[in-house]
Amino acid sequence: MGLRYSQSRKGNAFISFITVFSVAGTLLGVMALTIVSSVMNGFEADLKKRILGVIPHLIVHTDADDTAWQQQLRQQAGVQDITPFLQTEALVQSSRQLTAVMLQGLEPEHLPQFLQQSLTLGDWQTLTEHRYSIMLGRGLAQQLEVYVGQQIRVLLAKGGSYSPLGWMPRQRLFTVAGIIDTGSEVDEVIAVTAQQDLARLLPERERRPAWRVSLREPFQAPLLGEQVVAMPNISQVQDWRQSHGKLFAAVAMEKAMMWLMLLLIVAVAAFNIVSALAMMVTEKQAEVAILKTQGMTDRALFLVFAIQGLFNGVIGAVLGVIAGVLGSWQLNNLIALFGVQVAGGIQLPVLMDLSQIVSIFISALGLTLLAVLYPAWRAVKINPAEVLRDE
Repeated sequence: MGLRYSQSRKGNAFISFITVFSVAGTLLGVMALTIVSSVMNGFEADLKKRILGVIPHLIVHTDADDTAWQQQLRQQAGVQDITPFLQTEALVQSSRQLTAVMLQGLEPEHLPQFLQQSLTLGDWQTLTEHRYSIMLGRGLAQQLEVYVGQQIRVLLAKGGSYSPLGWMPRQRLFTVAGIIDTGSEVDEVIAVTAQQDLARLLPERERRPAWRVSLREPFQAPLLGEQVVAMPNISQVQDWRQSHGKLFAAVAMEKAMMWLMLLLIVAVAAFNIVSALAMMVTEKQAEVAILKTQGMTDRALFLVFAIQGLFNGVIGAVLGVIAGVLGSWQLNNLIALFGVQVAGGIQLPVLMDLSQIVSIFISALGLTLLAVLYPAWRAVKINPAEVLRDE
């Protein structure tokens, strides 16, 4: 009976208009929420690949040469690699500019995969074949106005010494051997050289390498770090949050706020069902009174109107999910078709998450369920005697 009411084309035209409007609103809200969530997921995944593909997920400092912790850690699910690693802050000077950098000492055979693929000019093997070679991020090279083959001066604040001219930092000339392009802000601060070259430049007490732990899922680094720091001979554990935690926290907050704002569109559409269903209950008072006098229970009557309202919500949510998935799949083609210019002329990254889409669908149904409770309760409270007396 509830399905027949929901599919009926007879009756009050205004009620039908509000019903169609609520279905359309639910459809648009769910579609917008699906598309925006997929784009935000894409941006987050792109940032994760470009930034966390370069910086260490975990840096482990040890007190001794004990490697038992490595064997224990390699057995953990999600651990990709454990390699020696040096990193320090430095100043890099060209003939025209001076800027601060994050200087990493790595071995070409132990480079993260994304970092290997990000080298646009040069060859990683140059770091081991030619002493004091260095790879610069594209943004950093542009700031310094240097090219491959030119020399730059690297200065370290640690371990400086006094001379007749005053305090002098440790410094060395390096030859630019390649350009790294990750497509992120890391390009403006990163410089990579061979681990042994950086060790020679550092003071004696700083030459002991730490260990770089690469994970399949970088967001699990904080949890894994808590386990590693409890292992024997581990003095300190740092994770990527110390350098880029605020950026990803801001992205997560933006995702949550966008999700909440777009869910309000679904809520407005869902609560339009309240108006349509309340007017339907008022219009059908005589029929409700007759059904109650014939013995229909309150539970059955409640379900009649609840099913009617839920049917509209389900239709809107299902169509919204379908439209959202198709829109996300063809989003960049649709943008190109309508001639919309995206900042930078790039394609929007899109990543659809099945669990998130299911959550959106269930949230839409939940809001619809809340919307139908009051009108259905009003139908149950109708007094047949008062209604039929006026008929």
